[in-house]
Amino acid sequence: MSTKTMKQRIALVAVSALTAGLFSVVSTPVANAAASDVTPESLWLATLNSSTGQPVVTAAGGDTALDRSVGYLARSNAVGTVQADGLGVLAGVTSLHAALATAKLVFNTDSAARMGVTVTGGTITTLGTETGGTASTIGGNGNVLVTSANGKSVGFVVTPNAGATTVTVTATQGAAVTSVATAGDGTAVGTHIISLQSTDASGTFSPALSAVALTTSATAATTTTSVDASTGSITAGNPYFIQVVANNAYSLPVTSGSFVATATNGALLNWGALAAAGGTGSATAAGSLSTAILNTGLDGTHQLRIDPSSSTATSTTTVTITHNGAPVTTKTLTFYGEAKKIVIESVKSGRTGTTVAGNDATAYAVYSYRDSADGKVPGAAATFSALSATSIISTGSSVRAPSRSTQAAIAGALADAVETIIGTGQDGVFAFTCGSTSATTTVTISHTNAISLATITAPVTIACNGGLGTYTVSTDKASYAVGEIATITIDAKDTSGNAVSDNTVIAAGSVSVGGGALTATIAGTEVFTGGKRTLQAQMTTAGKFNTIVTLAGAVTSTATTGYAVTDGAVSNAEVLKSIVALIASINKQIAALQKLILARR
Repeated sequence: MSTKTMKQRIALVAVSALTAGLFSVVSTPVANAAASDVTPESLWLATLNSSTGQPVVTAAGGDTALDRSVGYLARSNAVGTVQADGLGVLAGVTSLHAALATAKLVFNTDSAARMGVTVTGGTITTLGTETGGTASTIGGNGNVLVTSANGKSVGFVVTPNAGATTVTVTATQGAAVTSVATAGDGTAVGTHIISLQSTDASGTFSPALSAVALTTSATAATTTTSVDASTGSITAGNPYFIQVVANNAYSLPVTSGSFVATATNGALLNWGALAAAGGTGSATAAGSLSTAILNTGLDGTHQLRIDPSSSTATSTTTVTITHNGAPVTTKTLTFYGEAKKIVIESVKSGRTGTTVAGNDATAYAVYSYRDSADGKVPGAAATFSALSATSIISTGSSVRAPSRSTQAAIAGALADAVETIIGTGQDGVFAFTCGSTSATTTVTISHTNAISLATITAPVTIACNGGLGTYTVSTDKASYAVGEIATITIDAKDTSGNAVSDNTVIAAGSVSVGGGALTATIAGTEVFTGGKRTLQAQMTTAGKFNTIVTLAGAVTSTATTGYAVTDGAVSNAEVLKSIVALIASINKQIAALQKLILARR
């Protein structure tokens, strides 16, 4: 790239309208111009002709076709093509430091409507036009009459007057704009204010205009916002990456100074270039020190790789990045160690003759990985040890690997009913295929660590049982007072005499409570656990009653249990009984007293 082109690339420095909130554009449709031509819509950068050094406004192709490293701005209309009318720069505020005290602006014109430009606090001169454009007329007062061909771009250099602190550029258009003297007599379509700064901020990192984000992928797409892509769950042996898209106060890349990164607890750092999504980043090798300095090859986009001091144990590190001593970001990261054992957290028996895929009666186990300190760590999915297969459980597969961030409910591998019961969580889930025999068996799941290549295993004792064969119902007491809560237990077995599978459902409306009512309605989704299901009922009426359970069992179709409910009132018989007992007690005491008196004589 030529020196001239480079200077033109860094000449214009703009503060984004969305960031500063200082911009305003006033535009009104005028004669000889369509409304869409003067309505400010999206704002694009123009490209720069590499041979002539002049600005080129791309008329089609969208935002991706434009060179965002060039400091020229152009406005597009609602249908995605560049406007032919109006001020071809971002209306608002541009800050210039003393070393770059000129601004290059681009105008797009409609020869039928014409356009006038007035400058206050500075002068304007022609930068040049693209092929097909007509030179614009510049008056001695610095005003401009733009008469170039329709849709062509015209570039100008705006230079502040000596001692000026701001330069205002206003574009107007309409029938009144016929000469440089009447440049300001048309309808205003935009105003651009250039504010002069006494210091050079081109080499200063701007947090507000930069993007810094954490990711676990070396080939993740370049971040556009400071929102971390990682939730902190990373398996042992994998690094973190911090993307730094560094801009200065003028929204231009920071290309000077030093980025210094430090890490605690012995974590290792290495700077590299960002890679396009799907490509290979240059920061693929782990660093060797806990400090990494980047002061060469600065282009505004960088990536810091962070590795733990050891991958065998869980550790944390705080990474701090500065630019020329000023804070850029601070991230506290957790590196999980490799798994030392598998822990079976819970198991659910399955139905005989069911497979994993899409079946709501599948047997499954919830499992976790633990490191050397017995803390839970994430890892790849466990596998079924084929040599442990039995006639009861022939195979199995992990349907959710352990993580340290909350995972959504399982989708696809299991039926909705099972997914709902398991729900979200951090632990892994392993499902099994049941044979035709109702029994309990022990199989093995295993996991091989990616770092040490050591394989860890865990036995899983789990049952495959049938559906309802027989069942009984009982209450926790034989008698209740009105208002008391009774616990009702249904004990169900399959036709082999084993507890029914844990996914056996209690049908809605299958339980009738005499003398009271269930405290919660049976929805028809409740299941047995270990062959049992407990319900609660509040007693409301005195008397003798039964609870009746009616389920579609292979042998039993109805089960009943009885109990009494009292209201607390005392009957005549109970009163008489108490009086008789009291008289008997008095007589006994009189007899004892008489015996004592006779003994003293």
